[in-house]
Parts: sequence; C-alpha cells; structure tokens
Amino acid sequence: MTDLLTLDPSVPREAKTLRRLESETVAWLGSNGRDGFPHAVPVWFLWHDAAVIVLTQPGSAKAKNLRADQRALLHLEAGDDGEQLHVLQGTVELPEAPASEWLDANGLRAAYLQKYAGGIANLGWDEERMFADYSMVVVFRPHKLIAW
Repeated sequence: MTDLLTLDPSVPREAKTLRRLESETVAWLGSNGRDGFPHAVPVWFLWHDAAVIVLTQPGSAKAKNLRADQRALLHLEAGDDGEQLHVLQGTVELPEAPASEWLDANGLRAAYLQKYAGGIANLGWDEERMFADYSMVVVFRPHKLIAW
C-alpha cells in the first residue's frame, strides 16, 4: 500500500490545497463503479486530522462501490477561473459506528453542524434526520496530490 500523504503548509501548492480543504463545502468523491466505469458525486466533507470525512447513505452507489474497492479520488471544484485544480488519490476506511456516534466519539459533531447547518436547514431537515439518512462514515486518507 502507498504511504499516506502529509500536506506540507510550507509548500505553496500544498498550502493552497490545505486552505481549500478547510474552507470548501463541496468536493467530488470518485469511486470505482461496479460496472467498471468511474462514479463521481458531489459530497459535503470535513477535513480533519489529515483525512476527509464524508457521510453517506449506506445504500448509495458510492457506498457500495467503496465497500468493494477502497481506492478513491477526491476532487475539489475548479474555482471561478477553472484553474484551481486539486485532486487527491487515496483509500477509504469505513467505520462500523453510525455517523452520529462516530462524530461524537471523534469530537466532530459540532464542526459538521457548524459547516453544514444551513445546507441541512435548506433541505428542511434537522440534524437527527441528516445523521439517520447519511449514517455511514467514509474516512478518505490521501496518498497522492495532483495540483497546480
């Protein structure tokens, strides 16, 4: 297995990637589809402890794909000028604990709600519904950065 990537804030392109991982609200998570084709979907995420935390519905295509093949890709939006390219290749871990419990155990519930309370409210949901529907945790650990 490839070593995990540690982004270095003293390297300009890595510092920019770190800033975006800490501030962006949507990224694209790519998985290897069971039909052999790539599958990419927009996701909400948290950057925490050198990993990207994503909540998903356990029956979703991405969840099924990631259970079958833990290699994945995370792509940030290209920015207004289309030139902000930050792609991370990595692998995922799929903790058994439901999202609500996992977030609490890792001290991340408040951070998740702070970042996405508006989006959850726009769906007409509350946090209980969010964590019940999106009950599966995906921990994406980057191995390689492609950026310029």
